[in-house]
Amino acid sequence: MAALPDYADFLSACAAVSEAERGALEHLLYLHGVAREYIEYSGNVAQIPFSDRVDILQFKGLDLLSAKRVDPAKLQACLEDTIAAQWQAPLPVASVLTPGGRDTVCLRLPVSLLEYPWQWEIHCEGGEHYQQDFVPAHLRESDHATLSSGEFSARELPFAPFHNGILPLGYHRLSLRCLADARAVVEAPTPEATLIVAPGRAFEPDWALSGQRLWGFSVQLYTLRSDSNWGIGDFADLRAVVQQAAAQGASFLVLNPLHALDLDAPEHCSPYSPSDRRRLNPLYIDVTAEPEFRDNPALQALVASAAFADRLARQHQGGQIDYAEVSALKREVLLQMFACFVREHLTPNTARARAFKAYVKSQGPSLGAFADFEAARLRKSGEAPDESDPRFTLYTQWLAESQLEACQQLARELGMRIGLIRDLAVGGDGSGAEVSLNDSLFRTLASIGAPPDPLAPQGQNWGLPPMDPNALRASGYSHYIDLLRANMAHCGALRIDHVMALMRLWWCPRHTGRGIGAYVHYPVDEMFAILRLESVRARCVVIGEDLGVVPPEVRTYISTSAIFSNILFYFEKYDGYNFKRPEHYNPKALTMVANHDVPTLAAWWNASDLRLRFELGLIRDEDSLHQQIRDRQGEKQQVLHWLGDQWLLPAQWQGDSEGRPFDLLLCAAIFRCCARSSSQLLSVQLEDLVLLESPVNIPGTSSEYPNWRRRLPASTQTLIASESGLRLLAGIQEERTLS
Repeated sequence: MAALPDYADFLSACAAVSEAERGALEHLLYLHGVAREYIEYSGNVAQIPFSDRVDILQFKGLDLLSAKRVDPAKLQACLEDTIAAQWQAPLPVASVLTPGGRDTVCLRLPVSLLEYPWQWEIHCEGGEHYQQDFVPAHLRESDHATLSSGEFSARELPFAPFHNGILPLGYHRLSLRCLADARAVVEAPTPEATLIVAPGRAFEPDWALSGQRLWGFSVQLYTLRSDSNWGIGDFADLRAVVQQAAAQGASFLVLNPLHALDLDAPEHCSPYSPSDRRRLNPLYIDVTAEPEFRDNPALQALVASAAFADRLARQHQGGQIDYAEVSALKREVLLQMFACFVREHLTPNTARARAFKAYVKSQGPSLGAFADFEAARLRKSGEAPDESDPRFTLYTQWLAESQLEACQQLARELGMRIGLIRDLAVGGDGSGAEVSLNDSLFRTLASIGAPPDPLAPQGQNWGLPPMDPNALRASGYSHYIDLLRANMAHCGALRIDHVMALMRLWWCPRHTGRGIGAYVHYPVDEMFAILRLESVRARCVVIGEDLGVVPPEVRTYISTSAIFSNILFYFEKYDGYNFKRPEHYNPKALTMVANHDVPTLAAWWNASDLRLRFELGLIRDEDSLHQQIRDRQGEKQQVLHWLGDQWLLPAQWQGDSEGRPFDLLLCAAIFRCCARSSSQLLSVQLEDLVLLESPVNIPGTSSEYPNWRRRLPASTQTLIASESGLRLLAGIQEERTLS
């Protein structure tokens, strides 16, 4: 995509537009879903500057300027092309039908073709076939347009099989053909499209329908510590946590995103800024569990050598993950395992090789494209031939998928009602595989972020290119469907990070020096409908992360779609001050006592998070720090009142105790009070079992703080099965099992 014009020239051009040009630009902005205004954090309506909105069109690649002015000819041509693209396609690439929602498909035809007889045909996934004759002129008109190419009419096309309830859920092919004499209608198109029939509600298992209240742990997989892992938590550690959690009555584990990262850039270790959200991080593979390791004397000797053992031992020391060294250790061994797999299995085509080939085939072309991308990147960096073989990436993905699947199977065998809850990040890194392999879909001149608020007066820039909603719609939502399918595999529920993205995303300039950005709207009906369909097909519960400023429409979609909301204890207040009584929590929600973006309970109570933010320059001066500490004191007083109202305040904490350091007694009381909540799902962090204060992530920082590197201080066995851990969890289990 071409570079953006000089910003000063662009601002001058925006300021100089005529009234007619501004009207044309407003129409173009509307067609591209760029919002005029939004409700900000305070509840006030904020107007988005005109220049920031027009800049979005440039992020999309629209060339509107000439000689430092908006070119009227370019503007008019762009507007006409955008309108024509919408009207000259008789059918959308994909249309969604939903009970209680949209029940017709929009058919756009030249007026000259409306009186002819037509026939629609639906070929269903399962082989069913339906057809019916109709005359477009007899259908309800929903819109009309006059283009340079002629008059067009939009008609609403109904389908009797859908209205009769016999059209199955799924992705079907819809085709149209004109039945009149071909000589009379030589211009008649023969359009085809995907017809998506989606349910009105997402998957609802028995426990959800019966109102059961379940609990579990929030687990950052990479932070897990054990004697057996290689410096980073892996799927063997996850199996161990599943066993320990199930033994205490937990029903699920909420995981961080497991997406593939760029292993050649170990400093880019955020699970929320991955290379590809459809693929898994191979660092989570437990190499010792695979036959290519167990049955390989050479590898056994390598790992047992003094030099290798010393490297492994160093990874168990300290409190942070050394991603570069962990990656080097695992890749060295995985390469030898791959060579063994080729020699012992692929070449003779053993049963294990056939299982591998079946997996590769089941993943479709996107996995092959990812493997080719990784191989090409490694060849450029001069890596060894085995590592630049696309089959190496296919092999490591197969191992990762198989081990993750085994973890979910174990969870269900041990009686967990949900098992694993995976997390889908809102975007991927601009230089990663997902964006690079779908360059027509992503807009790399823009970044996903958030508008200004009191905590970030300049707005937020997350460095993740957004998908273009027009391109997404034109693609038939294929990439979005792939994302959902990949992340709904091997789990009982999926948390959608920043679920508001299904309706709108804040686009801001990828690089500084321009405006603050604007909201861009997405086809929300279709996005939620497809999410519900994939949820039902995968039998996967959906949780929408709806923290922050949430449009009321999104709340409605979440509720009517049977999607769980996401709650944080710190923010559940009636009026921004008084904490909500537990029985007033949203029942259809995952309540988190804390998560990766907020302080641990101990850090919050002791205000060490505020002092750390001051040290990092995120709180600008000592006066601001002291004011925030005073504000926190008020919040702590409210927590004590909240606990006292539930008769849960420990005797040792009676009276003026907000100045006392956090302890296990207060932690147990907060756990119990949250466990009393009406929310059907409750999670606690492993960190809070040991009153850990150091954060795993501080939003708004990158190099200032080692985000996503902090390890847990002890093994999960120690954390969960310790005397204090068992007491904390027993209180949760007791409260959750009460009727």
